[in-house]
Amino acid sequence: MKALAFLDLLGFSNMVRYDYNRAKDVLDDFYNIAYKLIHKNPEITGTLFSDSLIAYSDDKSLMLDTVCQLYRECLRMNARYTERERYFLLPRGGISIGVVNIEPRTVASNIKNEFIVSPALVHSVKMESGVKGSRLLVAVNLDNGEDIEFTWNQNIRTILYNDDSIEFWSRYQYKDALWYSDLSKEDDDQKREIEELIDIAIKLVIDNNATDEHMLQHIGTLRIGLLSYSKFFEATRPSELFSDILHIFREDKYWLIWVALIEMAMQSKDSWAVSSIRF
Repeated sequence: MKALAFLDLLGFSNMVRYDYNRAKDVLDDFYNIAYKLIHKNPEITGTLFSDSLIAYSDDKSLMLDTVCQLYRECLRMNARYTERERYFLLPRGGISIGVVNIEPRTVASNIKNEFIVSPALVHSVKMESGVKGSRLLVAVNLDNGEDIEFTWNQNIRTILYNDDSIEFWSRYQYKDALWYSDLSKEDDDQKREIEELIDIAIKLVIDNNATDEHMLQHIGTLRIGLLSYSKFFEATRPSELFSDILHIFREDKYWLIWVALIEMAMQSKDSWAVSSIRF
């Protein structure tokens, strides 16, 4: 029983259609980040193909934390890009626990393959196809103690946030990994990094607001950042981040960001004071 992640890149097929060379550069960045992180963690096995990554490990906390680090490094890479309305590096996907059966196959000189049968892979692919934005869903089986593997695992350096609106397989609970936050760092460093990543996510929303379809994907990415920030939000004190986002996204079309701000505030340690905030 291994933790298996399946990821692909948001919007990559459109990038290839726009400009093959630019798309190749984005994919090269993704491969470099994934290779670096998996190479330094031999407990994880990974396979890259096209714009997708399959990775699995017996160490479930390491698997989750490594994928979250990959997400952070991918988002950070967007600060270097130009034309972010077309070219951006945002993974999305899921992690589930299950049997991963891999068998080597005899191949010809011009055929390379690996025979894999895995309910966890099927589940993770299903999750990847059902989310908007750069989200990482974690599937928790309610019947076999997986909640202990994730929610109560002291080795995990990631906050998991329940999303009761999502249902793919029965008897599973789905949690968003709030991957902007790295709990291995001191609070000040955590906060600084989350704010840095939120700033990049804000720019991606602004650069991709021409159509509702594209904008919603990037609002989904920003929402995860705001939820990651909730532990640092204080409703009883002025918040520069809160007021800046309200000012930037004051048009009605950004109403989902306002909802995300309220959701963030309601998860904060002084949520009792949220009703006193003036919009």
